[in-house]
Amino acid sequence: VVVIEDVAVDDVEEDVNVVVPDAAVVDNVAVVDVDGVVDVVVSDPTVVDNITVLDVDEDVDVVVSD
Repeated sequence: VVVIEDVAVDDVEEDVNVVVPDAAVVDNVAVVDVDGVVDVVVSDPTVVDNITVLDVDEDVDVVVSD
């Protein structure tokens, strides 16, 4: 079992890319205060819990695909 837990990205002035391929559990991904583009991609998850994106000045893409 693959567990991704507590990923935090805070106060970034450039682009942020969070890619989690083939994860069983994704828990607590936080992206806070980003001035660039935010891409969060989670592929083939069983459980996704608490993806938070706050205070972003550019585009935000959150993709959870099965």
